Amino acid sequence: MGVHDDYGKGLLRAVAGGDYEQYGTSVDVDYGAGSPARIDGTVGGRIAVEIESRTSKQVRGAVLDLLCHRFEKKLLLLLPAHMQNVQTTAAQCRAVLDRYIGNGEFRVFVLAGHGNDPKPEQDLITVREALRELGWEK
Repeated sequence: MGVHDDYGKGLLRAVAGGDYEQYGTSVDVDYGAGSPARIDGTVGGRIAVEIESRTSKQVRGAVLDLLCHRFEKKLLLLLPAHMQNVQTTAAQCRAVLDRYIGNGEFRVFVLAGHGNDPKPEQDLITVREALRELGWEK
Protein backbone atom coordinates (compact mmCIF):
# COMPACT_ATOMS: atom_id res chain seq x y z
CA MET A 1 0.00 0.00 0.00
CA GLY A 2 2.94 2.39 0.57
CA VAL A 3 3.59 2.61 -3.15
CA HIS A 4 0.08 3.99 -3.73
CA ASP A 5 0.42 6.47 -0.88
CA ASP A 6 3.80 7.61 -2.21
CA TYR A 7 2.33 8.07 -5.68
CA GLY A 8 -0.53 10.25 -4.42
CA LYS A 9 1.70 12.33 -2.15
CA GLY A 10 4.17 12.78 -4.99
CA LEU A 11 1.40 14.21 -7.16
CA LEU A 12 0.44 16.67 -4.42
CA ARG A 13 4.08 17.74 -3.98
CA ALA A 14 4.46 18.20 -7.74
CA VAL A 15 1.34 20.37 -7.99
CA ALA A 16 1.32 22.29 -4.71
CA GLY A 17 5.04 22.41 -3.95
CA GLY A 18 5.70 24.08 -0.62
CA ASP A 19 1.98 24.60 -0.05
CA TYR A 20 1.65 20.82 0.54
CA GLU A 21 2.38 19.68 4.09
CA GLN A 22 2.36 16.06 5.15
CA TYR A 23 3.96 16.41 8.60
CA GLY A 24 3.30 18.49 11.68
CA THR A 25 0.23 19.66 13.49
CA SER A 26 -1.66 20.66 10.34
CA VAL A 27 -2.30 16.96 9.58
CA ASP A 28 -3.48 16.08 13.09
CA VAL A 29 -7.07 15.07 13.76
CA ASP A 30 -7.98 15.34 17.44
CA TYR A 31 -10.56 12.77 18.52
CA GLY A 32 -10.35 13.85 22.16
CA ALA A 33 -8.52 10.78 23.46
CA GLY A 34 -5.09 9.33 22.89
CA SER A 35 -2.74 10.41 20.15
CA PRO A 36 -4.23 12.28 17.23
CA ALA A 37 -5.07 10.57 13.98
CA ARG A 38 -3.31 11.94 10.92
CA ILE A 39 -4.53 12.70 7.44
CA ASP A 40 -2.27 12.48 4.39
CA GLY A 41 -1.69 16.18 4.11
CA THR A 42 -2.89 19.73 3.89
CA VAL A 43 -2.57 22.31 1.14
CA GLY A 44 -2.27 26.04 1.57
CA GLY A 45 -3.24 25.95 5.23
CA ARG A 46 -6.90 25.52 4.19
CA ILE A 47 -7.46 22.16 2.50
CA ALA A 48 -7.38 18.80 4.31
CA VAL A 49 -6.39 15.92 1.99
CA GLU A 50 -6.77 12.16 2.15
CA ILE A 51 -5.36 9.85 -0.52
CA GLU A 52 -6.93 6.39 -0.55
CA SER A 53 -6.43 3.19 -2.47
CA ARG A 54 -7.81 0.68 0.01
CA THR A 55 -11.14 -1.12 0.15
CA SER A 56 -14.36 0.88 0.11
CA LYS A 57 -14.98 0.27 3.82
CA GLN A 58 -11.51 1.55 4.70
CA VAL A 59 -11.97 4.56 2.42
CA ARG A 60 -15.17 5.50 4.22
CA GLY A 61 -13.14 5.46 7.47
CA ALA A 62 -10.78 8.02 5.93
CA VAL A 63 -13.82 10.19 5.23
CA LEU A 64 -14.41 10.34 8.99
CA ASP A 65 -10.88 11.69 9.46
CA LEU A 66 -11.59 14.37 6.84
CA LEU A 67 -14.89 15.30 8.48
CA CYS A 68 -13.21 15.63 11.88
CA HIS A 69 -10.24 17.62 10.61
CA ARG A 70 -10.39 21.28 11.59
CA PHE A 71 -9.89 22.70 8.07
CA GLU A 72 -13.18 23.54 6.42
CA LYS A 73 -12.17 22.42 2.90
CA LYS A 74 -11.75 18.69 2.23
CA LEU A 75 -10.24 16.77 -0.67
CA LEU A 76 -10.42 13.00 -1.12
CA LEU A 77 -8.29 11.51 -3.89
CA LEU A 78 -9.11 7.90 -4.77
CA LEU A 79 -6.61 5.65 -6.48
CA PRO A 80 -8.21 2.69 -8.28
CA ALA A 81 -6.16 -0.08 -6.69
CA HIS A 82 -8.11 -2.11 -4.10
CA MET A 83 -11.71 -0.92 -4.42
CA GLN A 84 -14.12 -3.24 -6.17
CA ASN A 85 -15.84 -0.28 -7.87
CA VAL A 86 -14.02 3.02 -7.42
CA GLN A 87 -16.86 5.05 -8.97
CA THR A 88 -19.38 3.66 -6.47
CA THR A 89 -16.97 4.34 -3.62
CA ALA A 90 -16.52 7.92 -4.88
CA ALA A 91 -20.30 8.41 -5.04
CA GLN A 92 -20.73 7.05 -1.50
CA CYS A 93 -18.01 9.37 -0.18
CA ARG A 94 -19.55 12.38 -1.92
CA ALA A 95 -22.92 11.52 -0.36
CA VAL A 96 -21.43 11.28 3.13
CA LEU A 97 -19.44 14.50 2.79
CA ASP A 98 -22.48 16.28 1.38
CA ARG A 99 -24.62 15.03 4.27
CA TYR A 100 -22.28 16.43 6.92
CA ILE A 101 -20.65 19.38 5.15
CA GLY A 102 -23.17 20.21 2.45
CA ASN A 103 -21.63 23.54 1.55
CA GLY A 104 -19.65 22.52 -1.51
CA GLU A 105 -16.39 22.84 0.39
CA PHE A 106 -15.27 19.33 -0.53
CA ARG A 107 -14.24 17.41 -3.60
CA VAL A 108 -13.83 13.71 -4.33
CA PHE A 109 -11.75 12.84 -7.38
CA VAL A 110 -10.82 9.47 -8.85
CA LEU A 111 -7.31 9.39 -10.26
CA ALA A 112 -6.45 7.42 -13.38
CA GLY A 113 -3.33 5.78 -12.00
CA HIS A 114 -1.89 4.35 -8.82
CA GLY A 115 1.48 3.28 -7.50
CA ASN A 116 1.69 0.12 -9.60
CA ASP A 117 0.27 1.77 -12.73
CA PRO A 118 1.14 5.47 -12.60
CA LYS A 119 -0.50 7.91 -14.98
CA PRO A 120 1.06 11.20 -13.87
CA GLU A 121 0.19 13.13 -17.05
CA GLN A 122 -3.54 12.73 -16.35
CA ASP A 123 -3.36 12.72 -12.58
CA LEU A 124 -1.35 15.93 -12.23
CA ILE A 125 -4.08 17.73 -14.18
CA THR A 126 -6.78 16.17 -11.98
CA VAL A 127 -5.03 17.13 -8.73
CA ARG A 128 -4.47 20.69 -9.94
CA GLU A 129 -8.14 20.98 -10.94
CA ALA A 130 -9.31 19.59 -7.59
CA LEU A 131 -7.21 22.07 -5.61
CA ARG A 132 -8.29 24.99 -7.76
CA GLU A 133 -11.95 24.08 -7.31
CA LEU A 134 -11.35 24.36 -3.57
CA GLY A 135 -9.82 27.81 -3.95
CA TRP A 136 -6.10 27.04 -4.02
CA GLU A 137 -4.03 28.96 -6.54
CA LYS A 138 -0.37 28.98 -7.32
